[in-house]
Amino acid sequence: MSSLSVFDSRLADVAGVSVVPSTQLVGGEGEGLQVLVVENPLGRAALTLQGAHVLSFTPAGGRDLLWVSPLATYVPGKAVRGGIPLCMPWFGAHPEGFPSHGFARTALWTLDSAAALADGRTSVTLVLTDSEATLKVWPHPFRFVFTVIVGKALDVELVAEHKGNVSVKFAAALHSYFSVPDVAQIEVGGLDGCTRINTVGGANERTVQHGPVKIVDTHDSVYLDVPAEQTISSSAGVTRVYSADTRTAVVWNPGDHSRDIGDVREHFSGFVCVERGDVFDNARELAPGQQYRATMTISG
Repeated sequence: MSSLSVFDSRLADVAGVSVVPSTQLVGGEGEGLQVLVVENPLGRAALTLQGAHVLSFTPAGGRDLLWVSPLATYVPGKAVRGGIPLCMPWFGAHPEGFPSHGFARTALWTLDSAAALADGRTSVTLVLTDSEATLKVWPHPFRFVFTVIVGKALDVELVAEHKGNVSVKFAAALHSYFSVPDVAQIEVGGLDGCTRINTVGGANERTVQHGPVKIVDTHDSVYLDVPAEQTISSSAGVTRVYSADTRTAVVWNPGDHSRDIGDVREHFSGFVCVERGDVFDNARELAPGQQYRATMTISG
């Protein structure tokens, strides 16, 4: 409970905000992970303190827009399969064999603040700073701040401050898993005309996307310099993903390859990842003292 020791006494002052063990929400053995639950008349969300990882968002009267695998595990040091993992300060595999997608999604963040806003929404902010463990894999001091605002829509903001004294390359993705009835029957709009990098099998073939994206078997593509909004259309309705200040979108579903992914397997048809961030050509170079900011809004 060290991440809450300074803050937990003030949680009682914010209606609808609580911390519970993951075992209470999803079952499982052992201690599980600490889950921050945020609920108000407009919507409900849950996120783990490990990774500042949003697990669910349900607008009032609606369905959960996010997907978490029924096979997901909630153990320290392992990312939960689904929701919105925070991938940074690198994206994908690391050339020196460090964990894929960086360390932020498995590090223990500190709950910094929570507030009931005047418009009925609820805001929570978590913080991660460099440590002996992070400096071993990324030798740069930093301060990451992640804010989640729960209302009729889910608004998130990531601010990464580079506190070192040399420039550093930085990549980040809000790796969102969205719930769909059948991934083979959906369309992802808002990427028409964008450069598509097809990364399946390491091909990295570049083409131009024409029309909506449809998922046929394994799909893993990076789209560059994208418009602010994408849509996911399915028989359950339309989910909107909006980010005005990031330039990349990643669309992923493993298809039959999921048989080799232990915490997905036969459940691949229930989700599509539409991620926003800045990766590949759109990765940033941060000067000393510079901040990176990424926002995203999810709505049904």
